[in-house]
Amino acid sequence: MPFSARKRTVLVMFAVVAAFFAGGSLVPNFLKPANLLNVIRQCSIIVICAVGIAPVIITRGIDLSVGGNVTFCGMLTGFLLLRGVPIVLAILAALAAGILIGLISGALNAYLEVPAFVATLVIGQITQGSAFLLNNGRSFGGFPNAYVFLGNGSFLGIPMSNYIMVLFVALGIVLTSKLPIGTRIYGLGGNAQVLKNAGVNTAKIKLFVFAFSGFCASAAGVLLAAQLDTAHPTQGEPYQLDAIASCIIGGVSMSGGEGKIILVMLGALIIGSIRNILNLLAVHSFYQNILVGVIIITVVAISMMTRDKRAYRTAQFAQVKS
Repeated sequence: MPFSARKRTVLVMFAVVAAFFAGGSLVPNFLKPANLLNVIRQCSIIVICAVGIAPVIITRGIDLSVGGNVTFCGMLTGFLLLRGVPIVLAILAALAAGILIGLISGALNAYLEVPAFVATLVIGQITQGSAFLLNNGRSFGGFPNAYVFLGNGSFLGIPMSNYIMVLFVALGIVLTSKLPIGTRIYGLGGNAQVLKNAGVNTAKIKLFVFAFSGFCASAAGVLLAAQLDTAHPTQGEPYQLDAIASCIIGGVSMSGGEGKIILVMLGALIIGSIRNILNLLAVHSFYQNILVGVIIITVVAISMMTRDKRAYRTAQFAQVKS
């Protein structure tokens, strides 16, 4: 059975990355088990954010509030913990805040028809500013050991962050592949009018995917603060770009209707591995961001070219049939 254009694009990109890893194997310490486990641990934040953004992109949306959400929820957790709030309640409060942030973005997009780009960008700025206000622009630190264990502890030699990451990946797979809402998410991205004609409330689907993205971003913020034992009002910013890049590299179509969570996770691991290799080579983070940006543009360009070519061939075939 021949591969579709989308599958060919994904295979080409993973072949390119495999070649990159082959070169990376020449980098000292990259393939050491301890370093690889650390890479996965560091990627856990990216993966969790990407799992949340993927359904939004599948519905032809975008969530640019992720960086602010990660920051704010991490700061909120630290704020509550240092005021004696029990760990479980502090985490639940942060998760609830993340869901609320997502719901606000979704409501702006679904009911007021504010473009997702604008709505989430504004909400991201608001949450980022709110994070600064929580402690006058200063960091929180020195959290309870039980909380820090979530980010830095291990079980059976595997970091706790990795277990949490796998849990979110499983949740994303179940959501998009095993539940009825998953079919509607893909349907909304593929052809929203068909869903509307079938009597499906597409606004509720948008609300759901943005709320899910907010939930994942808040969980990533909670975990990041635990990993660093610090909550800083700018620490979530880098993860927004990496999460979107992970989705794109993992084959999620910016045109909507296509994407698999398992490939999104692989895309995040690729981004994290690239950054790790560049760190081992002492490449400055500024150049790392340039490289990630180039990767995003390249993959989007390839995706759009293959989509246009597929549409052209379909139109040609339709003309022949008629």
